[in-house]
Amino acid sequence: MKRLIALLLGLTLVLAVTGPACASSSGSGVAMVVTPVDAQDMRLGQCMAPVGYSVSPVLAVCGSDTAPRSVTNPLGLIVIATSPDGRIIMSYESSNTYIEIVSSTVGGYVFRTHQDGVFDTETMTPMARYMSPSEYALSYLNGMFPGVTMTYLSSLDMSQYDAALRQKAQNEYDAMQAQHPELVGLSVDGVAVLAESPVFSCNMNGEDYVIIVKTVLEATQTTATLQMLQGVLTETEIVWSPRCTYVLACPQTEPAEILYAFDAFTENTATSDQFNAANQRLADELRQIIVDGRMSTGSSYSYQVLSSSTSSDDTYNDERYTDYIFDQNDYTLSDGTHVKVSTAYDYVYEGDNGVVYFSDSAFPEPGTRLTPNR
Repeated sequence: MKRLIALLLGLTLVLAVTGPACASSSGSGVAMVVTPVDAQDMRLGQCMAPVGYSVSPVLAVCGSDTAPRSVTNPLGLIVIATSPDGRIIMSYESSNTYIEIVSSTVGGYVFRTHQDGVFDTETMTPMARYMSPSEYALSYLNGMFPGVTMTYLSSLDMSQYDAALRQKAQNEYDAMQAQHPELVGLSVDGVAVLAESPVFSCNMNGEDYVIIVKTVLEATQTTATLQMLQGVLTETEIVWSPRCTYVLACPQTEPAEILYAFDAFTENTATSDQFNAANQRLADELRQIIVDGRMSTGSSYSYQVLSSSTSSDDTYNDERYTDYIFDQNDYTLSDGTHVKVSTAYDYVYEGDNGVVYFSDSAFPEPGTRLTPNR
C-alpha cells in the first residue's frame, strides 16, 4: 500500500494547489489489456493500456532523423496510449544515452568543450548536461508538449526504493571496475542510479491538466588520462541514460482510477528481450561500421539487424529498471502471458479476451480471480 499512499499524497498536493480533481471511486476496478507493439512489421514490445485506448508506436534508429540516438542505444521505442476522446495520454520511451564533457585539457589547455544538443562524433553520442530526474522530466515534457508552460508541484515519495537503487548503482560500479582492468589511465569516478516521479500542472486546450512522470536515470562519471605529443590529455565525462520514462497527462477532473491504470501501464509496457538483444548487437557492431562518425549508413543496417532479431514469439524476461521502483506481483494469464500488478491491489481477475481487472477492494467478479506467482 505504500505506493498507493504515495500516489494519493501526491494527488492531494495537486488538489491543494490547483483545485478540485480526481475523486476516488473505490471498488469499481480498472480494466486493462495487454497488446503487442509492432512497427514496420516487427514485434518490438508490449503495452498494457485501459480497454478502448489506441496504442501507437514510434521506432527510432541510429542514423534516422526521428530522434538523436547514441551508438550505445541505437534503437529506441516510444509507445503512446491515448484515450478514445484523446484527452488522456500515457507514454513510454525506452533507454537513450547522453554525454556531458565535464572537462577536457591537453597540457593545461582546453581540448574539447561541451555543447548541448550537438552530436559528439568522438563518442557518437548526443551531448546533454547531466540532469536530476526532475530536471530531465521537465526537459522531456517541454519536448513532448512544446509551448505548454509546466508548473512543478511536487515529487511523489519513492524513498522506500533508495536502498535498492543504491545497491544497483554499486553493482554497476563493481561491474565497470571489473570489466576493463586493462585500460590503464581510465578511472570510474562513480555511478548513480536515481528514480523520481515529479508531478506538474499545466493548461492544454482550455483544460487544467495533471502530468506525472516516472523516470530512472543512470549516470557514470569517468576520467581518462593519455600521453600525447602536445602533453597529457585529461578528460572527465559523465555518460548518463534515462533507462525508462513514463508519462501520464490527464485532466484534473479524471477519477483516481486513472492512477491505477497508469501503474499497470508503467509496470507492463516495455521493449521485448529480442529488441534489447538487437539493441546491444547494434551497439557493438556500429562502432566498427561507422568509423568516420557519420550516421548516414547506420539506418538501413539498424533495421536489418532489428528485423533479423525479432519475431512474434517475444519474451520479457530481461531485468527492467522498473523492477527497482515498484512493489509488484507477477500473474500468468490463460494464454501464458505474464503481467505485473502492484502489491497494493489484492483483487486481480482475468476476463474475456485477455482483459485484466484489478482493484484494492472487492467488486463483482468479472472473470477468473488470479493468484500471484511465487
